[in-house]
Amino acid sequence: MSSRIKLALAGIGIFAFALVIFFLVLNPIRGDISELEEKIEEEEGKISKAKIELAAAETTRNDGRRNQARLLELAKMVPEDPEIPSLVLQIHDLSSKAGIEWIQVSPGKPQAVEGAAYQIVAVSVTFTGTFFDVNDFMYRAEQMVAGPGRLLTVKNVSLAPEGSTGSGSTTKSPELSVRMTIYAFSLPAAAAQTPAPAGGAGEETTTTTEPSQ
Repeated sequence: MSSRIKLALAGIGIFAFALVIFFLVLNPIRGDISELEEKIEEEEGKISKAKIELAAAETTRNDGRRNQARLLELAKMVPEDPEIPSLVLQIHDLSSKAGIEWIQVSPGKPQAVEGAAYQIVAVSVTFTGTFFDVNDFMYRAEQMVAGPGRLLTVKNVSLAPEGSTGSGSTTKSPELSVRMTIYAFSLPAAAAQTPAPAGGAGEETTTTTEPSQ
């Protein structure tokens, strides 16, 4: 057998061996690689979807926190209970900060408002002070909600001179006798859905702050 034939046979043998290697080893590996690539793409799609869902969940959680904080603020502005004792203390505190030394606070009973989702607590307030004291007190009362605090609205203000101003000096503002009504708001309880009967807000509790000696 000539060397040329031997080389040809060797080449055929190598080619046949390469075919065997390709079909028995490499081709299955290529199939596995293709399958793995598909699985990788599928997992990457799942990861991308999970990232989007996570971002949406983070946004929802942050919105929930903001909404919860807002609800807490609203609960302070318009509480579920009238919280009369706390309301009286807050009004006394406002008067003290405004420089008012004597004040009488008479809160009425909560009155449901027809067609509204809230009820009104009318608070009768009587005190003496200068015009600037009155102005400061009213400003503080209506700005308390920005604290955030109780939502208050000043109604029906009546001013009258308080006795004699003394020697006629104009360096000091005259004392005024002040009467006003302050509205506070709360959510109605199940037993307070019907409007209060005409003729008043019912029994009142009066508190008075006297000037310190």
